[in-house]
Amino acid sequence: MSEEQPKDVDTDEQDLNHQTDERAEKTEGKERKKYSFNCLEKECDNRVCCTRPIINVTFDDISRWTTQKVLPHIFHALTFHVPEKDGDQLRIEMAKQPLKKDSEKSACILYNEENNACRIRYSRPISCRTFPLQYTGSKFILSDKTCPGIGKGEVTKESLKEARNIAEQEFKERINTQTALPGVYSVFTTHMLTQSMRAMEGLSEEDKKRLQEILSKGKGQHEKTDKESSE
Repeated sequence: MSEEQPKDVDTDEQDLNHQTDERAEKTEGKERKKYSFNCLEKECDNRVCCTRPIINVTFDDISRWTTQKVLPHIFHALTFHVPEKDGDQLRIEMAKQPLKKDSEKSACILYNEENNACRIRYSRPISCRTFPLQYTGSKFILSDKTCPGIGKGEVTKESLKEARNIAEQEFKERINTQTALPGVYSVFTTHMLTQSMRAMEGLSEEDKKRLQEILSKGKGQHEKTDKESSE
């Protein structure tokens, strides 16, 4: 049985699933280049890993952080994305904030802009560990071709196999989280509503009246803000 060779990147289609040998080969009239990647870390000039639209977090990420005893330092950076339109998904992701140097753009809240580095580099989510390589369930792709680390350095069969294994693991964790999260979220919100109702029942009539006034003012202010934004 022949030994598996490193696989290459289709630089046009971002496809990493074509067999190749030690040299670039001609396929369908165009040259395919062997995939290579080396994170430039602090030398990176665009940090697309930190500024990409969605930075997914899985239940396994949270489990790893709990085991490593670092979750208390990361918890504030986690947020729920609640679906706002059809086809959108409930997910856990890293919160983002505007960049100081360019307020038009935002980055992961754990991105240290001054040092151009990730604050949790060695405990980052698996979606960051595998970036820019991604597994779709049927093939490997580059999720962002603008990452400057693509094409840097050399890749061995062993390192490529490890990168693919991490990408496949990220896919499994992401799908498992997407499947279980709606149920977990429902349990959590139901518990919170129940606790709120019990707290309301314990209020005096005067306190209930005050709370209602506060909620009414808040609602009115929210509607005013929405109206001004639409104008």
